[in-house]
Amino acid sequence: MYEDAGYNDIRKNLDYHHWNKQDSLILTTMISTFFIWGVVLSIAPLITTWPFIPKYFDEYIILSSPSGLLSGNFLLGYISDRYGRKKLFLLTVFLTSAGLLAIALIKNPYLIILSVFTAEFGLGGDETISLSYLSELIPLKYRGAVLVETSNVANVSIVVMAAIFLFIPDSVYADKLSLLIIAISGFFISLIARLKLKESIRWDYLNKNTEKQRVKINFSNSIKFLSLSFIAITIVVGFAFSSLVLGPFEFPQYSSLIIFGSTLGGTLTGLIGGIYIGKSRRKIVSLLGYTGMFIIWILLLIFIKFVLSNIYILIFMIAVSGIFGELGWASREMLEPENFETLHRGTGIGSVRTVGYFIYIISVFLLVNKSIYFYLYYLLIIYLIGFIGSVLYYKYGRETRKSSVL
Repeated sequence: MYEDAGYNDIRKNLDYHHWNKQDSLILTTMISTFFIWGVVLSIAPLITTWPFIPKYFDEYIILSSPSGLLSGNFLLGYISDRYGRKKLFLLTVFLTSAGLLAIALIKNPYLIILSVFTAEFGLGGDETISLSYLSELIPLKYRGAVLVETSNVANVSIVVMAAIFLFIPDSVYADKLSLLIIAISGFFISLIARLKLKESIRWDYLNKNTEKQRVKINFSNSIKFLSLSFIAITIVVGFAFSSLVLGPFEFPQYSSLIIFGSTLGGTLTGLIGGIYIGKSRRKIVSLLGYTGMFIIWILLLIFIKFVLSNIYILIFMIAVSGIFGELGWASREMLEPENFETLHRGTGIGSVRTVGYFIYIISVFLLVNKSIYFYLYYLLIIYLIGFIGSVLYYKYGRETRKSSVL
């Protein structure tokens, strides 16, 4: 399939071309949409602090986020493999902005749940397609750094939204105005840029010149899927429940503070070290990140009484875990698109992420109304899963740092 001389020439040109205006345009639109994605990712837990949201709605508002992400990742990722990246880009930005706009304008809890789902559905698909698109078009020299830095913009926006809720407390008007500005400005920036984007050249060529074959089930593909799924579970569930959901479930009065403080460490790590991480060996970054998270969580539980004696100590421990979490997040953002073939890339990324979001949904039911001790020990299991995934990938996975995507 990939011995086609024409396709090999296309891959060579894409991998080794000099940075150009099209690359800058791609980077601009991806930064804008990843910023919106971080807003949507954090908004579900944050809006549970709004006074007009009844307490018994908290669980369902939080559930609407992974439900939308699961559906969007898998369904839109699959459709992008069938019909192309660009067509879906226009749909995802519309769905996301419509969902955010609705959250900003309405107060009905049922409609807010639907709006969060809609925004997450759009962005779940958008992230999958964006990672595919970036890996297929950005020069090999910059690919890792671009994947890391653009995805870290989501963390930046989580910190920004938490800061708005933290430093302008009890101001639903300010919260909604912020969402309104982000929804409108993000929509127009993304739409204008995306209308100028070209279809993925790799996908376009293969779609026209090859038969799409089923993925073979063998040891290599099975280990790849298993290890990447384990990694996805830890990032999706571990990050969400240690940084985003811990507040609403266990410390409602500190929700904004926990999200702000716990996410700040990972965000700064990505901003400062993202370029270096992107140039590093994927296996090493992954193993270091997931091992670090697991060890930090063991230490947290060993000294659990001391950690829980002061909310600031707990936030500090989670922030330190977040530094390693950024390494895990970054390695995942690179390994997923770099491991799957072009005609299956959207489906592959969507599939491993679907596993993570499915466990997320189950975790909401398992952890709601449980003691803080049960909550924290459960997360230790989640971090153990990621550690096992990173070890499996280190031993059996493919080092993709200098490899052309197929």
